[in-house]
Amino acid sequence: MILTFSKNGHSHIDVDVGKPEILAALGLVEADWLPAAREVLCLRVDADAAARRAAVATGDAGQMAEYQEARTEALALLAVERSKKAIDPAAYPMLAASLGTDIDPLTGEPATDLLGVARSVSAAADAYQAYGAAVRKARLSGKAAIRAAGSAQAAQAAYDGITWPGIPAA
Repeated sequence: MILTFSKNGHSHIDVDVGKPEILAALGLVEADWLPAAREVLCLRVDADAAARRAAVATGDAGQMAEYQEARTEALALLAVERSKKAIDPAAYPMLAASLGTDIDPLTGEPATDLLGVARSVSAAADAYQAYGAAVRKARLSGKAAIRAAGSAQAAQAAYDGITWPGIPAA
């Protein structure tokens, strides 16, 4: 890991903190730079988590809002269906937009009705939530281990030891 230090208030020195002999020659002791090294690793953990989330979801805020609205409609429609009340198709425009394109997990075919779309949207949202929770757990646990590390070597080992969930199949 490379950190940049100011020497004598003027020059900046990039130093590989994995080479303690260089740091010692510069008069830098681990206690002086360990907090910065931990923070750099924590920022890397956040970036790694963001990359994993981006691999399974769009980064576009408008499209994410669209997914959230579709999930809200799916949950509402499934609740109405369970209650055996009449379904008003006009109340579910986001689901209606996916008719014929979303795959109904019940049939494995393109959804031909709003219930099929609702099942598809609900299954996709559940899968993303499970994956997102696993990424969150790895991120938070990894950062806690890094921050608890008593040395740069231990902090690096904590970073290297993070077990990320595999990216789910599309």
